[in-house]
Amino acid sequence: MRMFRPIPRAALPDVMTVRLAAADGGFGEPVVVAGVRFDEAQRESGDEHRSADNGSGVVFVDAVNTAGAFEVPVGARVSVRGRSYIVKECHRCEDLFGRCHHWELKVG
Repeated sequence: MRMFRPIPRAALPDVMTVRLAAADGGFGEPVVVAGVRFDEAQRESGDEHRSADNGSGVVFVDAVNTAGAFEVPVGARVSVRGRSYIVKECHRCEDLFGRCHHWELKVG
């Protein structure tokens, strides 16, 4: 019996590609992860020539309803909605029995 229901598929409209950091300093081949949610955050830039920074946000990856879900390590490059980000933090959110419910990736 699961204590928490998975994140509904309707709340996971985005597709993400993940490229893990390679030993040579580059990135590996892209892996498609379908059924994620990207909540974008953007703030003003301190640069007078630009109105906003490149953005950041949180990607929600459900353990059940996200196709190809896995724990994405810090330093991986992800692309969501046509923009590329680096994973700054990865938080594993567990249910009451210690099973993974979802991951929250802070990207920027």
